[in-house]
Amino acid sequence: MGPPVGGHRRGPSRYGPQYGHPPPPPPPPEYGPHADSPVLMVYGLDQSKMNCDRVFNVFCLYGNVEKVKFMKSKPGAAMVEMADGYAVDRAITHLNNNFMFGQKLNVCVSKQPAIMPGQSYGLEDGSCSYKDFSESRNNRFSTPEQAAKNRIQHPSNVLHFFNAPLEVTEENFFEICDELGVKRPSSVKVFSGKSERSSSGLLEWESKSDALETLGFLNHYQMKNPRLTASNYSGLSISLRLTGSSAQEEAPDHSYESLRVTSAQKHVLHVQLNRPNKRNAMNKAFWREMVECFNKISRDADCRAVVISGAGKMFTAGIDLMDLASDILQPKGDDVARISWYLRDIITRYQETFSVIEKCPKPVIAAIHGGCIGGGVDLITACDIRYCAQDAFFQVKEVDVGLAADVGTLQRLPKVIGNQSLVNELAFTARKMMADEALGCGLVSRVFPDKEVMLDAALALAAEISSKSPVAVQSTKVNLLYSRNHSVAESLNYVASWNMSMLQTQDITKSVQAVTENKELKSVTFSKL
Repeated sequence: MGPPVGGHRRGPSRYGPQYGHPPPPPPPPEYGPHADSPVLMVYGLDQSKMNCDRVFNVFCLYGNVEKVKFMKSKPGAAMVEMADGYAVDRAITHLNNNFMFGQKLNVCVSKQPAIMPGQSYGLEDGSCSYKDFSESRNNRFSTPEQAAKNRIQHPSNVLHFFNAPLEVTEENFFEICDELGVKRPSSVKVFSGKSERSSSGLLEWESKSDALETLGFLNHYQMKNPRLTASNYSGLSISLRLTGSSAQEEAPDHSYESLRVTSAQKHVLHVQLNRPNKRNAMNKAFWREMVECFNKISRDADCRAVVISGAGKMFTAGIDLMDLASDILQPKGDDVARISWYLRDIITRYQETFSVIEKCPKPVIAAIHGGCIGGGVDLITACDIRYCAQDAFFQVKEVDVGLAADVGTLQRLPKVIGNQSLVNELAFTARKMMADEALGCGLVSRVFPDKEVMLDAALALAAEISSKSPVAVQSTKVNLLYSRNHSVAESLNYVASWNMSMLQTQDITKSVQAVTENKELKSVTFSKL
């Protein structure tokens, strides 16, 4: 039964807005106003692919699904009744404008207070156009414990699978995807030793839409246990959940106080400034650990691209003045010469914190949201590519604290944006530069509506770069940096000397062979560098 007219709460058995505890608190600001109806309208569904179960498999990640009903009068449209308005808000916020099977989803609130069964009909796959899921055990928000396990986030190209049979393999997933008619994952990672009864891991696709399509088909799919024969069949209903940067595995050999380094994807590391409670302010540990971190990355033969971002509400507030006050305000030394020598040593060490990013042969992509203040601008100008969210702003803050920027901004920013007048204005006034102005002047190459979308794009770009020959990519970075500070003639001479050895790489042979055989270049496996 649907809710009474004028109401949409179902009592204490439904939990929201994000992890949930009864009674549900108001939804976070990003979810917008609380929905007036628990019923969603979904347009843009592929009639030949989608049915009630597959719609449920997607929407159940944002709240309990009560009913699904396809509309005969509106091809490609369906109504989805959620347990409460919080689930409606979450589904709209995270699923609207995503693509499935080449069609954009339009998800909005319905005026109807409930779905009435009415007259049903057969969909193209033979299933019924209406289904009641109110008693489904696959709903994931029925108890506080269940609700707490759900991570509400935007779709990405990575899915976390769990409750799969033990000893499940990459080939098992390939076979199932072929059977269901969806794209195979480009990468399968099975976690070891997590459970004695089932297995879990990560499935990665080339695009977010590929992963979302597979979510609809594969979520709650009954998988056969590969260890049992057909005559002794027993399987588990595999479950999928969305995942992203927060579910990445900690990178080995990277343990820091101020940073979090994760293996985002194959050949891609994600470095996070990880002091969210301090707005990622740069303390003493940060200045030391960044050098250690990027020196390790430079030597890591498996890493081919890096994304750097900030945890929490902003990229970074810049230098932690309270933590560094003793070094700056009470320098060591018996006289002016010794004090000056001490301060110069500190400055040059801090400069190396960002120069090490520039020196790293692997391309580094900065993903900026919220404030990027003071030392944050020094940091991102040392990166190779910069993306930002719409809420980002940039501020050369040093003049407001009585000093000239001395760890990279004044040297790199003019070369990045190529507008000395604008650089002077920003450095002399400490005014904020908003995202659109940053895009217009070339400080960033793309602006995204929010942090999640930006991170997805940055990681996708890193994955694209990492699929190329590491010899070609890293040689390109070295030569671009050399050319920035040298004449055309000097740079041509440098690249000629460089390539007289690099042209002997096997990567060229592999790439040319793939082209002549009409294979995708992404199918080529390049050796570590």
